[in-house]
Amino acid sequence: MKINCWFNQNRFLSHLALLPRLAIRLVKSQFACALVLVSGVVLITPSMATAEDTHNTVFSVMTRNMDLGSDYGPALAAHDPQSFAHGVATIYNEIVASNIAERAAGIAREIQETMPTVVSLQEVSLVQRFVWTGTQGPFIDQIDQLAVLRTALAQLGLSYSLALEVHELDIAAPSDAGYLLRIRDSEAILVRSDLPASILTVSNPQIGHYTHLLSFQTPVGIVTAITGWASIDITAMGSTVRVIDTHLESRSASIAAAQANELLIGPVVTNLAIVVAGDLNSGPGTTTGAYDVIAATLPLHGEDFFPYETSPDRRIDLIFTRGLRPVTDILVGTDDLTPSGLYPSDHAGVVARVATQ
Repeated sequence: MKINCWFNQNRFLSHLALLPRLAIRLVKSQFACALVLVSGVVLITPSMATAEDTHNTVFSVMTRNMDLGSDYGPALAAHDPQSFAHGVATIYNEIVASNIAERAAGIAREIQETMPTVVSLQEVSLVQRFVWTGTQGPFIDQIDQLAVLRTALAQLGLSYSLALEVHELDIAAPSDAGYLLRIRDSEAILVRSDLPASILTVSNPQIGHYTHLLSFQTPVGIVTAITGWASIDITAMGSTVRVIDTHLESRSASIAAAQANELLIGPVVTNLAIVVAGDLNSGPGTTTGAYDVIAATLPLHGEDFFPYETSPDRRIDLIFTRGLRPVTDILVGTDDLTPSGLYPSDHAGVVARVATQ
């Protein structure tokens, strides 16, 4: 649900305007607080310390934007109610063409390959259709991204529980195809549930919505793009860390920067070690307002571009840490195509393995 092209090899998204992905390599440094990003592929063992980390707790976090499959452009570009209704039908057709179930299975395989302790998800959508009768009307069908991902994980024998979900943009509009379309956007945090409580526990779930929000005037009224954050505290082998999932505004750099400031005076205010893992819609190679706000508080490692064949041209999906030490990290989603040749998302994902200090 973005506005710039990212993978020019993406067969089903090539006709859409979708926001680019992240592709970076971690350059080691001496900073204790770090932006943790890609180096090489490793098998993540989230609760076990390596020989060199004997006195530290090691765990891993993935950030992954699941991608709705449409940027709402056909409706947002409409100039009258009729073209808006046609745009709504076009949006639904784009979502269906993106094959959410197959792409979610691709993300599940990425999780299987890396086994992160925590999975921070953005753009997790529920898409529903109803018969249009002047009110909501009888239910027809739905596409539930979170449900299909959890089903795919279960089919792979993986145990991840839903720790928290925050509902954000929730809109419904009539189409010219005879149905009412509802789309609800969410962020969600999954946590491994196959580890005993002596190794991993989850507490203090929190959610919040930003007060700085972008609104759009459409032929049928004003739409406000609600965005926010979700956080949990995880205790891994006695060490507690706050993991924060957020998705900042993509269409306004100034609003994204204001939301980043809200994050810093909200869930980041804690004595705990911090992981911020999300789609910041800001970073090197793109608008840097929100990136600069967070980086000023959570210092960064140096980083540079990593030459993937998909030619990513900017970084917006990031993992920041405070009070933790980076161990290893990887990039996922640039070459793990689904059986029919789709990318799992219009974003790449990052998996960071970190250690308490």
